Amino acid sequence: MIALPIRATADDYRLGPQDKLRIKVVEWRAGSAEYFDWAVFANEYSISASGTVSLPLIGSLPATGRTTEEFATSVAETLQKRAGLSRRPEASVEIVQYRPIYVVGTVQHSGEYPYRPGLTVLQAVGLAGGIFQQAGTESGRLEKDRITAQGVHEIARLEARRLLVRRARLAAELDESMQIATPDELRNDADVARLIADETAVMNARSDALKSQLLAHSEIRSLFSREVEALEQKIEVQNRQVALARREQQTVSALVAKGLAVTSREFVLERTLADLESKLLDYTTAVLRARQEISKAERTADDLKAERKATIVAEKQDTEAQIDQSKARLATALSLINEATVATPQLLLDKLPTKPTSVFSVIRRVGSSTVKSVVDDTATIEPGDVVQVDQAIGESTSSGQSSMSAASEEPVTR
Repeated sequence: MIALPIRATADDYRLGPQDKLRIKVVEWRAGSAEYFDWAVFANEYSISASGTVSLPLIGSLPATGRTTEEFATSVAETLQKRAGLSRRPEASVEIVQYRPIYVVGTVQHSGEYPYRPGLTVLQAVGLAGGIFQQAGTESGRLEKDRITAQGVHEIARLEARRLLVRRARLAAELDESMQIATPDELRNDADVARLIADETAVMNARSDALKSQLLAHSEIRSLFSREVEALEQKIEVQNRQVALARREQQTVSALVAKGLAVTSREFVLERTLADLESKLLDYTTAVLRARQEISKAERTADDLKAERKATIVAEKQDTEAQIDQSKARLATALSLINEATVATPQLLLDKLPTKPTSVFSVIRRVGSSTVKSVVDDTATIEPGDVVQVDQAIGESTSSGQSSMSAASEEPVTR
């Protein structure tokens, strides 16, 4: 029997498809003596079926086979290169949800179950409802398992179909073509037209909302532009009045100097000139304020467009991850249907009328190969493992184990 590889500590855990991660990146900026939080990374990400994680600003990074610390280092180093940072930022990666495990065989409820650290074979069997022991009802249980698996498969198929059309809609929004292309996987689907119509309605509603916001800011910009034109005309008139008042004040000042005019007349003209110049300054200030409002409206419009694009990109990445998960659920459901319709019925046909004993096997992906090992019920399992429960007829657990293959190259659906 080939023993399963066992991790020494939780820190040695190697990431794999369907693991969900939370990433945080901070950078020390010596110029301002403070930490800058790269909030664009503050999100949860799923590792795709190809073993990569799609991140903003960085793109796809390989994650499968790495520890969280190694992946965090890869994120920090890649960001430093792409952003041209002088110092490498600090990145942390936390696993918020492990990829699921699968329990199959002679249990009450075969299927996919969430993983938690320290989970044992016995606990996994407990999640699946325990060992199936109801004599005389095997055919009923198998039929129930088959119906359940078919239901799970149909739900996953419908979800995958909807996600594929959503991805096409997001691509249309991103390139601003506003025409949703039919996904290649759904070209022969009779219901694809309805799905595209639903997503088109969503796309048009989002587009109309953005156009309404941009129109409001365009009207604000036009309003202040007209105000600037009116103020500039007033400034032109006011400049002429200031010039006339200044010439008159200079003439009266010359006459006062010669004793030909009274001083009070000069004072009145100086006060009038000061009032005109003050009003001119008010007009100039109002023009500057109106131009600031125009610039603010333009910046807000640009920010709305940039925010919409960032939202679409984030939604597209999330949809890609959901598509990968849906495909994995489809493959798992197919395996469960096969288990309920082929493998388990054959096992029941081979049974002898003696008391069976349970034999536990763990199927695990190790590198590029799949290892199947017979274990006891206290063995610790890892994310992505398949726990298989078989019945050995008329033998002890140990003899039942020896009769099974210790390793197998059968692929495990993930």
